[in-house]
Amino acid sequence: MPNALATLAIVVTLLGPAVGASAARASTSTTTTTVKPSRQCAATQLSFSGPGAVSPQMGEDVFTITLTNVSTRSCQIHGYPTVRFYTSAGRLLTFHYSHHSQYFRHRSPLLVHLAPRGHAYFLVAKYRCDLGNRYFSSFFLLFAPHTTGAPSVEHAHGDGIGAGTGVMDYCKGSSRGPGQTLGITAIVAARVQLFS
Repeated sequence: MPNALATLAIVVTLLGPAVGASAARASTSTTTTTVKPSRQCAATQLSFSGPGAVSPQMGEDVFTITLTNVSTRSCQIHGYPTVRFYTSAGRLLTFHYSHHSQYFRHRSPLLVHLAPRGHAYFLVAKYRCDLGNRYFSSFFLLFAPHTTGAPSVEHAHGDGIGAGTGVMDYCKGSSRGPGQTLGITAIVAARVQLFS
């Protein structure tokens, strides 16, 4: 019996530190901090104005659009807007869309911070119709990237080329001709970035 007690005491002595360390490890806790993602602009926070006049260099159709944060909260926006052009009868003009153009330098989208009443910008450009016009746009729909809700509806006016009218002519000729491709820039924080 004394030998059994001595053996038990030795076992407890040897296992004690390991059991204690295991218990200490089990009771150790870690704290995880969750960082809230930046608030993206909602469609209801944004107002579009334009089209803004741009002096055409080679007879192209080109204009700028200004986005304004009309809410009382700051938000962030990035990416390429979606623009769809229609005739007065509601026919969608099936342009091809590109973010590369001979009329502006390609920029990858960057995060734009919009304070209340802050502005952001993008540009739409297209080659002129050398063979004549098949259709004229009467209005266009604007969708900001990464937002949901109703689009902004902008009415084009006049028949001038490039003078900020918002009119985009759908050209005669091949559907793959240069006058059938719309170049749309990423949204930028300063208007000068559209041309630099």
